[in-house]
Amino acid sequence: MVAALALVVVVRVRLLNLPLERDEGEYAYAGQLMLQGIPPYQLAYNMKFPGTYAAYAVIMAVFGQTPAGIHLGVLVATVLTAGMLYWLGRRLLDETAGLVAASAYAVMAASPGILGLEGHATHFAALFATAGLCLLVPIRHAIHWERAIAGGFMLGMAMLMTQQGVFFCLWGMIFLAVTGQRQLGIGWRRRLSLIAACGLGAILPLGLTCLMLWPVGVLDRFWFWTIGYAWQYVSLVPWADVPMKFFTGFSKAVGGNALLWMAAIVGVRMFWLDQRLRESRFALLGFAVASLLATCPGFYFRPHYFLLTLPTVALLAGCCVSSAGLVCQPPTRSKALWKAWSKVVYVLMLSASVFFDRRVWFELKPAQASQAIYGFNLFSQAGTAATFIRTHTPPHTRLAVLGSEPEIYFLSHRRSATGYIYTYALMEPQPFARRMQKEMIHEIESARPECVAVVTFNDSWISRPESDREIFDWWDSYRTNYQFIRGFPIAPAPEGSTILIYRRKRFTPPANPIPLNDPQKT
Repeated sequence: MVAALALVVVVRVRLLNLPLERDEGEYAYAGQLMLQGIPPYQLAYNMKFPGTYAAYAVIMAVFGQTPAGIHLGVLVATVLTAGMLYWLGRRLLDETAGLVAASAYAVMAASPGILGLEGHATHFAALFATAGLCLLVPIRHAIHWERAIAGGFMLGMAMLMTQQGVFFCLWGMIFLAVTGQRQLGIGWRRRLSLIAACGLGAILPLGLTCLMLWPVGVLDRFWFWTIGYAWQYVSLVPWADVPMKFFTGFSKAVGGNALLWMAAIVGVRMFWLDQRLRESRFALLGFAVASLLATCPGFYFRPHYFLLTLPTVALLAGCCVSSAGLVCQPPTRSKALWKAWSKVVYVLMLSASVFFDRRVWFELKPAQASQAIYGFNLFSQAGTAATFIRTHTPPHTRLAVLGSEPEIYFLSHRRSATGYIYTYALMEPQPFARRMQKEMIHEIESARPECVAVVTFNDSWISRPESDREIFDWWDSYRTNYQFIRGFPIAPAPEGSTILIYRRKRFTPPANPIPLNDPQKT
């Protein structure tokens, strides 16, 4: 386990300067504003709950407002999660299960296929969901409302990181209800009190967030983006596309860790073969179902959504390795040798995962690794454009980015002239698209930003044939107020994909001004 964790630490430290992608740029910019005393949803709109914004703010306060500082914070979060899985596996089974769970999680959570090297919200949701699991699963030995509310609070924090975490909250309450009846035989009043305590703890993080957003006047905007628009967003994928999206996202997420996932599937079977696992069968299988459901909202099945399943996969793999040495051993005198073989097989499986990701982990430089993971992207060029803006404009300059590249705001340390740091929503076939375009146009015209960055890469817009193109027509006429100063081509993206930097034109008096005291010339 120490070797696996040390290997992952070396890999993540080597790639600390991996260019920020869009989600990371959003979280980092919102966290940067929070450190400046500006609440979420005031200068940056998005449909995600603000838990990850706060997590980024804490990370940047400790490690600095740089990509390296952010990725160092993600490293700490994954190591903490691995440590909790070691404790949990050892508590439920034995030390072998804990060692396997911790090492498997550390390796899988750093896999490029699941986008684990980046600081996605699902990393932090997995951290808090695992903490809730640690608090609630041993609860069958000591039923106290304090532990129930603490476990519910951790699951509520997972929901505050990303809305999909609500499934973990539901699992916690169902687990307390069923476990209290089956294993402990406590009365229904006591079970109701535990369920209520868990529910109260789960809703507490979101409730406190609303109480903090209300006095600063952004609660309405928070509700619209995280509930109103989010509901429209999760209903955009046609049912006919769901199987293909799941297959594509899941296959990318599994990547080179297929053997570890197979071990987890075998681990499910061990719940009926290993007597030691029968007590925790309902808890872990229920947690596995909650993890799978957490990947489903909207049916987008993006690879990093499956990060939420990794704690369960790691624990089930631990159950497989630990139980295989007992359940499948032959009736001979070589029992110790048979137990050792299950561990040797696991080490080979873990080594296969490391070998599969060796190119990104050990060979490519950070910018090259980003290109290998995402294919056509502008994340490196966005960093270069942000550096140009930061070095060629005063610190108080307002910036507008026409495109979905919030990392430019963060890296340039310039405040946005509009809260629309993403433009995906403006192109989607949803009822708020036209209203959003008009609001973005109005905010930019009102702020009169000194600098505008225009992204002509379609991946930054995802425009469709049916998309409303009012904002493009507006910019064609409004850009006469600006002067083009620099372009950053996006290679090897399609031709014409560029980040264009514009600066507002200023009034310059004529070389020979007309004297105001000459009526004829005047």
